Amino acid sequence: MPSRFETCRRSPLIGGALGLLLMVAGCGTVILNETGSLTRYDRLNGSTEVATGAKLYADQPTLAATRTVRIIPAAFPESISGPGLNSVERRLIANAADRALCYELSLRYDVVSTKKADLTIRSAVTRVELTNVPAAGATIATSAGITIASQLGVGFATAVGRVPIPRIPIGLGSITIEAEALDSRHQQRAAMIWGGGANAFTNQARFSAAGDAYDLAGEFGQDFGTLLVTGRDPFKEPLAIPSWDRIRVTTLGEAPLDPDCEQFGRAPGIDGMVGDYLGLPPEWTDKGPRVTIN
Repeated sequence: MPSRFETCRRSPLIGGALGLLLMVAGCGTVILNETGSLTRYDRLNGSTEVATGAKLYADQPTLAATRTVRIIPAAFPESISGPGLNSVERRLIANAADRALCYELSLRYDVVSTKKADLTIRSAVTRVELTNVPAAGATIATSAGITIASQLGVGFATAVGRVPIPRIPIGLGSITIEAEALDSRHQQRAAMIWGGGANAFTNQARFSAAGDAYDLAGEFGQDFGTLLVTGRDPFKEPLAIPSWDRIRVTTLGEAPLDPDCEQFGRAPGIDGMVGDYLGLPPEWTDKGPRVTIN
């Protein structure tokens, strides 16, 4: 049976009334479904210490010995979203997951584009709940503070004096993604079912049905990448101040650490932050993959 629950991702950097408000501000619904896209599910264990839902597995010795990784572009077929998303929107959502994942993997591994890699990473969007555009639009005029929160974290936003104004907690989107890492013998060495729901405090409202899924796909990429790099539950890792490289690559849209990550394009950078501020659809500022990926 799929697991269904309400989620609100909360940062330990938030305290007092702000933290309480986040918890009641409204969240998207998450379902952890098993669709058969993974080679096996029997070793997955639930992560119970984070509001974002996940089931995961990691073969730590194999991950520690890994040197090269290859990322197969995430699958997001029309059958999952229906007519609510077009091909450009689906491609941007899938690519947001791949781009974030590639950055995390580049912190430890050599990302390669050839089939000769120690591990091959593949993922698939298995469920999506679209953003209610009228509800998001009603919030955009007052939600500029969320731009800072969504880019660098709520703790950073409050530190610079921009307390995010919550969205109207109606029609918040969510997404479920299944992913795994396979070795050269097609044996599963790590896997994750990840479900994330937008919350009214840290996910920027946009005039786009794809807006929340786009943001959440990037969060998945970061979490799955952390699992692969550390071999540990990413939700139990201690919080750290973002490094300059992380800000430079993932926020400002500069060149990635590994040249092979260029295949997934660069983060929208300043254009993306301005677009967030104005509530523009992702496709207005994100150019997507740099090359056609087969």
